[in-house]
Amino acid sequence: MSNSIRKSSHPISITRLSADRWEEYRKIRLEGLKMEPLAFSSSVTDEEKAPESLWKERIANHIFAQKGSEVVGVIGLLFRPRQKQKHIADIFGLFVKKEFRGIGIGDLLLKEAIKIASSREGIMKIELGVIEDQKAAIALYEKNGFQRVGKLSRELQVNGKFHDEILMERLL
Repeated sequence: MSNSIRKSSHPISITRLSADRWEEYRKIRLEGLKMEPLAFSSSVTDEEKAPESLWKERIANHIFAQKGSEVVGVIGLLFRPRQKQKHIADIFGLFVKKEFRGIGIGDLLLKEAIKIASSREGIMKIELGVIEDQKAAIALYEKNGFQRVGKLSRELQVNGKFHDEILMERLL
């Protein structure tokens, strides 16, 4: 994972984190849930109570952006275990801290997830869902070869308002 960009004097690197860094993962995940409630199907209330063991287990399914040692972005990547869907990977939970947006970190995280999925034997497709109101995220996904393939109406309810989800895929 050699991709890096700079903001100020420290490079931004894309990496994995070991399970012993679960608290850093928890911190950025909860920050994302608070700042961008439309970007996630989970809520802060759902995840604040999750035990340490769950955070340690989940961290393996994520790729992180770091500035020095600070975690500034995250993306999730899952491979489906069922025999009939082993050819599909799922991308989820992309978040970049507000002060680090606009310099390409989301693009680096997405490209790394695509690269990892593409290099895994048998993976032929990557899927994701994005709330229709998340215009910047949709543009990023489309720029990276994802196409809209469907729409789920009223998929999320946030603060009493319903939001539709756009389903996207990229064939490999």
